[in-house]
Amino acid sequence: MGFLDKAKGLLDQAKDKAAPLAEQAKEKAAPLASQALAKTKEVTEQVKEKAGPMATEAREKASELAGKAAPAVAAGVDKAADGFDKATKSRFADKVDAVQDKVHGAADKVAGDDAAAKAARADDPVAATEAARKAAFDLPDTPAASQEPPASS
Repeated sequence: MGFLDKAKGLLDQAKDKAAPLAEQAKEKAAPLASQALAKTKEVTEQVKEKAGPMATEAREKASELAGKAAPAVAAGVDKAADGFDKATKSRFADKVDAVQDKVHGAADKVAGDDAAAKAARADDPVAATEAARKAAFDLPDTPAASQEPPASS
């Protein structure tokens, strides 16, 4: 019997012993893999349950804060534009107005485009004051801000 015959015999023996061991490992690993998958799904659901409301709350708070800041941003842009117009003697007024319109449009969108914001954009100082007051303090509309005349007696 030569060297190759001995090697072949040893390989066949190893193969015969390895097959049942591989089957045993497969039988033991399958339930562990199922348990790991189930635990992963459980943890994922818990994360979704906890993160979902937190994300919603954060989005609502950010929207609220952006809405409150919108009138101040618009007012700041107006002041800056007025100063720029004055400094350049209105040479770029059309471009400045275009930028102002875009900023006001974005501010109105963030603020919910309510009547007070529209009136403030129309350079109504009373409405602008009321819009800023309402945004800063979450106060209800006054007749000046809503531009409704008081009821006559």
